[in-house]
Amino acid sequence: MKIGKIISGSIDEGVRILLYPETVIEDYPVGSLIIIEGKKYLYLGLITNSGLTASQSITQFISSRDISPEIKNLLAREVSGVLWAQWLEAALLAQTDGESAYISDTMPNFSSIVRELSENEVKFFFGAENKRDTWNIGVPKTSGVSKLEIPISIKNLINLSFGIFGKSGSGKTFLGNIIAGYMILYDLLNKEDQRIKLLIFDMHSEYSLELKDNLGNPIEDGVGKVFRNWVKRYTPDKELSGKRGLDLLKIDLTKLTVGDIELIAPIFGVSSTFIQYLREFKATISEVIGNRAYWIIGIIPFEKTFKLLSESLEGEKILNVLAEQGITDSNTLFERIYKRIRAKHGTGAEHAYKSQVAKLARLLDYPVTFGKDVIEDIVNNLMSSEGNHIIISLGKFEKEMPLYMLIANLIARKIREKIVGRTLEGKELETKIVIFLEEAHNFLGKETYRISPFGVIAREMRKKGVILCVIDQRPSELDSDVVSMLWTNFVLSLTDKRDIATALIGAPRAELFSKIIPLLRTREVFIYGQAVKFPVVIKIRDYSKTVSFFKNKVNEIISSIDREVEALREEGLL
Repeated sequence: MKIGKIISGSIDEGVRILLYPETVIEDYPVGSLIIIEGKKYLYLGLITNSGLTASQSITQFISSRDISPEIKNLLAREVSGVLWAQWLEAALLAQTDGESAYISDTMPNFSSIVRELSENEVKFFFGAENKRDTWNIGVPKTSGVSKLEIPISIKNLINLSFGIFGKSGSGKTFLGNIIAGYMILYDLLNKEDQRIKLLIFDMHSEYSLELKDNLGNPIEDGVGKVFRNWVKRYTPDKELSGKRGLDLLKIDLTKLTVGDIELIAPIFGVSSTFIQYLREFKATISEVIGNRAYWIIGIIPFEKTFKLLSESLEGEKILNVLAEQGITDSNTLFERIYKRIRAKHGTGAEHAYKSQVAKLARLLDYPVTFGKDVIEDIVNNLMSSEGNHIIISLGKFEKEMPLYMLIANLIARKIREKIVGRTLEGKELETKIVIFLEEAHNFLGKETYRISPFGVIAREMRKKGVILCVIDQRPSELDSDVVSMLWTNFVLSLTDKRDIATALIGAPRAELFSKIIPLLRTREVFIYGQAVKFPVVIKIRDYSKTVSFFKNKVNEIISSIDREVEALREEGLL
């Protein structure tokens, strides 16, 4: 259906469309796709603004109480387009000569016809899913095209890091589960030489268990349950582990580094002076204890620490090391450490240690242990072509950011160590690891990017096959280097101008799209980058139907495996 004509514009600033008087402007919300018929090319546009204009005389006429509604309506029809007008503004996304489509580098002629897209044109510009490496993600926000969906290329998406940005409640988790499900299917169906393994840090247990509505009621299974045959789920929540069958994850305190403590200490309210002295404290504590590997004991020199040590074989070894130094209780340890600190670094350092160390006792409220390193098993799974995908569910600790940061950093550091080790040995990596990192600014922010293991991964591990899915409500808090590494972005509703500007870095003609981001409704997303052919706004596909599709695919795959096993048995190979 024809809706209007081009009356002005430019490639950089977009085009202005004068709508026909009979066109209902309410049918064309911001974010909708349109077609512009130039003389040589067809242009794909995306509506970025809409409005009405009227002369002062017609405004006074319409607002007059002395003129009947019938006369007002008659005159309004007769002078439409002359004394008043309705208009749209649109960004030029692409153009085609009928054979291929590419980013617009010319302008449609003055008075070019503007109309709605056909379903064939949606397919031409955006392609169609093949259910192997390209999958439908949602319906375009376009009048006249109600069922045709826009596909994303999972193959392209997993080549480089990507971002999912949006306010709380905008639909990030629904989108993340769909994308994760497609990635697992892609790996199962294609079985490439370098397999795909997902590592999902799941703050609210909506990947490992169920997605929830705004009241916390379960809506539908997350990918961890749907693909349970290929996913291993962990949690630091002992109760959740027991009730829902997730593997229990405890932090091995002996694996913590100075960097780990530096990241979480400010959240505990530890002073900057203590943090500045931390490396000196480590060296001094190691001297007192007689073993550098156990320095963390001196950061939490409490009776509870000694009780915890007595509960494991590794802990008993540490107690023996302490006993050799004549240290058999927490008071003796504490006194020796602060006296040694005063002797080596002065009263300022002594005061910082004595006054601040108690704040780190909060570490002992978390599920911690000595010498039981579950992290090794997690990373071995991720790096083996026969291993499982991994989801870390925080359970009741969902608001405990320090615990989340400690677990994530330990895993990230171990991944890097393993990859570097295999590379130095000249071994090929068996897997490509895709890490879904919620609240990513805690690891990749302006203050943390340089000291977090994830910062190292972002800088050094891309070429080794470690891909980050950066998920955040406040993208402006991310380091600029991180944002520049993202090659596909899924931008849901944001309202802060800095967040919008950051989320659109890398988008063609980003300033044109910045108008539409605050107007996106729940589960509407603006997508641009390598995973889609051209920028587009879509309504994320219904999650319940997607889960049904996933489950059907799982059943097909399991049936296929069963047939293969039976065939091998018949041949006597099993």
